[in-house]
Amino acid sequence: MEYNAEAFDQIQLLFDSTGFNDHQLHCVLRFDRSLNDDVLKNAVMASIEAIPILGTRYIAGARPRWTSLDPKAFGRAFLFARDETELEDFVVSRVDEGLGPQVRVCLLNSMPFAVALKMNHMVCDGADFKAYLYFLCDIYSRMMADPGYRPTAITGDRSLGRVLKQFGLRDKLESLLVQRRENNVPGGARFPLSDDTEVRPFILTRKLVRKKTAAFKNCGKAKGATLNDVVLTAYYRCLFQRLALSPGTELRIPVMVDMRRHIEKSRKLKSLTNLSSTVSTHLDYRPGEHFEETLHRVKLIMDQRKGTNLGLNAFIKVGFIYRFLGDRIANRIARSMLRNPLICMTNMCVLDSSQMSFGDLLPQDAFMCGSIKYKPHFQLAVSSYEGELTLSVNLSGSADDRDCILSFLAQVDAELSGWELSQRSQPCTELHPLQAPCR
Repeated sequence: MEYNAEAFDQIQLLFDSTGFNDHQLHCVLRFDRSLNDDVLKNAVMASIEAIPILGTRYIAGARPRWTSLDPKAFGRAFLFARDETELEDFVVSRVDEGLGPQVRVCLLNSMPFAVALKMNHMVCDGADFKAYLYFLCDIYSRMMADPGYRPTAITGDRSLGRVLKQFGLRDKLESLLVQRRENNVPGGARFPLSDDTEVRPFILTRKLVRKKTAAFKNCGKAKGATLNDVVLTAYYRCLFQRLALSPGTELRIPVMVDMRRHIEKSRKLKSLTNLSSTVSTHLDYRPGEHFEETLHRVKLIMDQRKGTNLGLNAFIKVGFIYRFLGDRIANRIARSMLRNPLICMTNMCVLDSSQMSFGDLLPQDAFMCGSIKYKPHFQLAVSSYEGELTLSVNLSGSADDRDCILSFLAQVDAELSGWELSQRSQPCTELHPLQAPCR
């Protein structure tokens, strides 16, 4: 069978060809003992059978499409790693969209036990990647009890029309007018990466333990700010320092928006697709500003954004050109109009441990992250599991870039920790509504 390539499938591919990122999604799970490798392999095969888009290869050209593979090829989706090095090599390598299947799962069945997943971002975004993880866990658990179990097929609508049809003409026109500045723009500021041309892909992480994460969250909540607001604030402040900006210089950081918020409450997997957009935030650099003052500005801009139809502007534009101009012309226009940001941030997800059991085995640790960026682009990703926050940066870079990024992740951690410590050691004043005491 063949399936039409949706608009955001093709745009994800453009992100690669225009030098933005490698359009892959990644997840790593750690365990204290081994999974059943036969059951896991069968669960992966069953997931591909249930979600037809996974068992395809991509065909570019005048009519971009996905075409079904021979089921015998599904076996390529499951691999073993002999050690941690092989697992890391698997994680940063790519799913070949022209070969398929569009998902890969790798099992490290010796200490330290782990399962790594990666998926072609053309197939879905982070929200549906997380839903697929839950789906795979459910299949594995059911197969442990009944080896003959097979999941119900999932063949829902993959088009962005699911979102656009929720809005009337007035909302769409207002979005085109009001959200003009919320689209991605390259900006002038660049993260200080090396000029080295000898590069390799890597994923670097820094974990904030449960106690520390809870403290950040509670202090933010006491001031009416979300944990995401707090992390974005630290990110801005560290970038202001690292980029050596002049006072008053504006820095833009786009953040991801899950457009499913407009169409459904249930997170049950209905299809695999891309329904994420971006919204641009921007702050000017003010030397000497305290963390809480920056947090107040971040909260104001995020509250303002939340009062609008976040991300709709991009969906309207993309939907129009692909619907009315055809794939060939639409791709040509999209390529010329893409303004990929040099610095961005994505809050991948909160991983729900209640949906992540493999039989009676629950991951001890887990994180999820998005695509590997190509220089000069830079992105901070955030995910959480069991109350612990993982900061990650993915890049195709040099050894010097690795050192620089590890230093930066430590800087973000220190910025957050310094603020939290100040909240515990000094009573907050009543000078500003945000400055309520942390309890």
